[in-house]
Amino acid sequence: MLKRLEQGLKLRPNEWRLVLTLMGLLALNTLVLELADVVAMAGFISSLGTEQLLWLWPVGMLLTIVAAGSYALIVDRTERIKLIQRLLAGFGACYLAILGLFWFKAPAWLIYPALSILNEQQYAIFPLAFWALANDIYATSEAKRLFPLLGAGATIGSLLGNGLAALIATWLVGSDQQNTSLVLGLCAVLCFLGIGQVWLMFHKHPVRARQSKTERESIRETFKVGADVIRHVPLFSLLALVLFTTGLALTVVEFHFLRSIDQIAAADPLRFQQVYGFYKLAFVVTLLAFQWLLAGRLLSKTSPKQGFIALPIVLLLCILGALVQPLIGGLIGRFGARLAQSGWDEPLRKSVQSIVPDERRGRVSVFLDSYCYSFATIVGCGVISVLLLPSWLGELAASVSTLIYLGFAAVATAVGLWAAWRIRHVYDKSLLNWRLSRSRRRSVLDGIEF
Repeated sequence: MLKRLEQGLKLRPNEWRLVLTLMGLLALNTLVLELADVVAMAGFISSLGTEQLLWLWPVGMLLTIVAAGSYALIVDRTERIKLIQRLLAGFGACYLAILGLFWFKAPAWLIYPALSILNEQQYAIFPLAFWALANDIYATSEAKRLFPLLGAGATIGSLLGNGLAALIATWLVGSDQQNTSLVLGLCAVLCFLGIGQVWLMFHKHPVRARQSKTERESIRETFKVGADVIRHVPLFSLLALVLFTTGLALTVVEFHFLRSIDQIAAADPLRFQQVYGFYKLAFVVTLLAFQWLLAGRLLSKTSPKQGFIALPIVLLLCILGALVQPLIGGLIGRFGARLAQSGWDEPLRKSVQSIVPDERRGRVSVFLDSYCYSFATIVGCGVISVLLLPSWLGELAASVSTLIYLGFAAVATAVGLWAAWRIRHVYDKSLLNWRLSRSRRRSVLDGIEF
């Protein structure tokens, strides 16, 4: 039975323990993220309205750019284990601080935006540190095989987080105030538990990876390191364009999805939390099945130069569906788009980043995984605001404005599709670029007994 499971998941006998513990760490972080996200989004939209997301998201992204820049200063010169522990401690303390604001009856316009922005920072920064650690542990050949399985840890955490959020709103609490207080306290406790999990995982098996030996850099100099690889390696230039354009489209899809949920929930925070939580619960069940049963097998047989075309194709189909039927198409479209992004594109992108040398990989991943998405969200919110302005002024029907911003998303996706297609032609040449050269190394798992 165990051998069949190992064959099905493409695991070797000595890999079980480390894979499961890494999955557990990612699951715990995602559990916190999903709990906080459901409560923050339900409270924000119910209190302030969906349109207010168009200023909240850019503010969150600007702070993410600053946070990611600060993270990039230390990521390649700090031990990954200590970095992850410090991040968990910081996020736990922030959840306690917001809980304190809630107890002192701070206004909703302060609590829910603060919780949403904190959630965005954790979503952006912690995965960078986690996948940098995973890339230090596994060689490139192992990454293609195991990263989809590790990514399933995030899906398990998402399953638990959304299910728990929906359960709390439905059966465990009687008011929105009790709900928010319980979730904030639980998020803080889980972050602190994660610190202990990391210590138990690695205190006897330190991870050895090359670290940058350069003098302390400014955020601007750190940005240049990542930008140098992006500009001069065609693979990463096109990949950045794919991430930016699909990020624009995903911003539109997410905004349209939340508007659709708001129509169903009718400004009731607990009702919104129930609908949003159960919707995401159904999504992560599907994502988990895809990651465990298909993604690993398909990625191991797919060249990265061909795989990046999948997300733009799925996005384009989802947007076209929303254009035909805005409400139902919006709900289904977000489902398909996020499935392609989380189940396929993200593990593929992480495995490709493993070809970047250890001492600069963290800064390159910050550029790709944080800056591209953050700038795309800021630009996307600005474009959506401009396109909705005639509707807000009463000069254009809301349904027409919806079709216009969905059309913009389709155009952005088409550009991303072209860039993803071009990756096929530059991939092999890019691997010969001296910026990707490094000494060959074996997996750090070789010779370790668990």
